[in-house]
Amino acid sequence: MEKRWSTLIALLGLQLAMLACSCCEYRGSGSIGAWSVYATDVDGDGDVDVLGAAMHCDITWWENDGKENFTQHTIGQPFNVAVSVHATDVDRDGDVDVLGAAKSDNAIAWWENDGKENFTRHTIVDNFEGAFSVYATDVDGDGDVDILGAAGYADAITWWENDGNHNFIGHTIKDDFNAAVSVYATDVDGDGDVDVLGAAEIEGAITWWENEGSESFTEHPVVDNFEGASSVYATDVDRDGDVDILGAAHVANGITWWENDGNENFVEYAIANDFRDAASVYATDLDSDGDVDVLGAATDAHAISWWENGGDENFTEHNITDDFYGAASVYATDVDGDGDVDVLGAGFVADRLTWWENDGRQNFIEHTIARNVECEEGYRCAFPQACD
Repeated sequence: MEKRWSTLIALLGLQLAMLACSCCEYRGSGSIGAWSVYATDVDGDGDVDVLGAAMHCDITWWENDGKENFTQHTIGQPFNVAVSVHATDVDRDGDVDVLGAAKSDNAIAWWENDGKENFTRHTIVDNFEGAFSVYATDVDGDGDVDILGAAGYADAITWWENDGNHNFIGHTIKDDFNAAVSVYATDVDGDGDVDVLGAAEIEGAITWWENEGSESFTEHPVVDNFEGASSVYATDVDRDGDVDILGAAHVANGITWWENDGNENFVEYAIANDFRDAASVYATDLDSDGDVDVLGAATDAHAISWWENGGDENFTEHNITDDFYGAASVYATDVDGDGDVDVLGAGFVADRLTWWENDGRQNFIEHTIARNVECEEGYRCAFPQACD
């Protein structure tokens, strides 16, 4: 099967159909392509800032002034077809660095924060064909931060070992994971080391790779018929002390979780099977009742939804929005510092980064962080945009 990446290509087709003419150089007007969202305290001032990846060309962060007024700062540009963003202290110097994946540039990169939010780019790899997802954690347990990536054209799940001086050595975990689009890492089997999870769109697979303790990885398929698998996440959904797995699949229109029986045998439970073009999944205790709820973004449904866990893993859907066009990414954290969990999303066609304020009773008030996530004047990017 041709690697067409159904969701991405369909959205690009929609993008091009919306354009009035072809103009390759950006001139400060709007663009289409907000694809990924993440949030953390980038500048160390005690509030939550927001990061985004825009498919046209950039990695950007929005500074929270403490009152949820956000000021845009471009980190990495051009970074062509940026589709994934993450942040952590890569160099262990006490501030937050930023990571990104860019599909057209075939690149995984990190931007070093000098402590004053001036960012210096370090390219980890520039031949990781179709780089689509990035994550970071200490894979080998040596006290520094390693980097993981998924690449859709390379069909690869790879990790880059940090030598302690931020030189990164690539190690391929899987090189025939057909259209790998998502990567995550955590201790799945509770043996004290970090295992790796991935989603492969064409293969329809969710898989985890067991770290044998020396970063030799053994493959364990979770499912191989999850059509259009688009996102993977893992946490203890049922609070029984082991790690369960969650996934989104855009062809299956599904949000699903797999229960770990304690011996890493996984039992499948569908949360939703009509969430059209499910693109992203995340889980946290959204309603502060002590159990784990699930969130999802659906591109064709233009929806951000959450599923309330009744305490026995029976899930009730609550729609946050159904007019967030091209919803591609969802994340949740306490954006406004009021003690409850808010929701963030990236909308590809709407070209918006948005957060929804939780009023404490799970009524969500929409706040736009950025519209028309755009390239700076003079940069040339991967796709055309409408001309004035």
